[in-house]
Parts: sequence; C-alpha cells; structure tokens
Amino acid sequence: MSIKITRMFHAAVNTDGKQEECRTFYTDFLGLPEVPVNFPGVDPNAKDLPVFWIEKAGVQMHVISIPKKGAPRDPANNHVSWYVEDIDAAVTAINDQGLEMDSVGEGRNRVVWISDPAGNTMEFQQDPEF
Repeated sequence: MSIKITRMFHAAVNTDGKQEECRTFYTDFLGLPEVPVNFPGVDPNAKDLPVFWIEKAGVQMHVISIPKKGAPRDPANNHVSWYVEDIDAAVTAINDQGLEMDSVGEGRNRVVWISDPAGNTMEFQQDPEF
C-alpha cells in the first residue's frame, strides 16, 4: 500500500531568533503575502507561538521561530508538508512500513510526521478537497 499524495501543502523553515527580520525579508523585500496561521487539530493556544505563514500560488511556507529540539520528526525543524487523499489510509501505509510516526489531532484533522531515510521530516495532512 502506498500513500496517495494529492499536492504539496507547505514547506517550513526555522528562523529561531530572527522572526521579525525574516518577516520583513519575506513580506516586504520578497513581497510574499502573510496569511493567517491555522493549526488544524492542535490546541488553539498554539496560535500564540512565534510563527508566521506566507503563501503564493496556493503553496504556503511556514516560518517557525521555535528552538529546534534535535529530535526526529521535529515539526519546528525544516520540513515539507503534503496533502494526502486519505489521512487514515496514509497512517495505515506508514504503519505497514514499520515507520515511526508522530501525530496530533484526530480524524480528518490529524497531522502526521515521519522521517525519510535521510532523517528529513515529512508531514502529511488530509487534503480538504477530498
């Protein structure tokens, strides 16, 4: 069984300690529009975290200014997020491969992180169009 990717959702960069300088860079210098931060399936208090999101042509970049933990599948680290056709089927495929996974939320609001073989964090979310 494989995961059915539908499209890229977002990429993320960590700017620990440089959030405002990076906000100016991305929004003023590069002219990328900032969009509201929305954490599906995550505690609403998480919206107070030092992050901002920008979006162009339907793809977001999450700019995260949280210290990295150095742990595998760290959402505060640089990562790529993919929308999937069916998040429950994706979790089944991940489990079938014996991969370690971290997740928050439930059902269609579930967000899942795994590591690729090189240790890069991959995130999966339910595509709202499916």
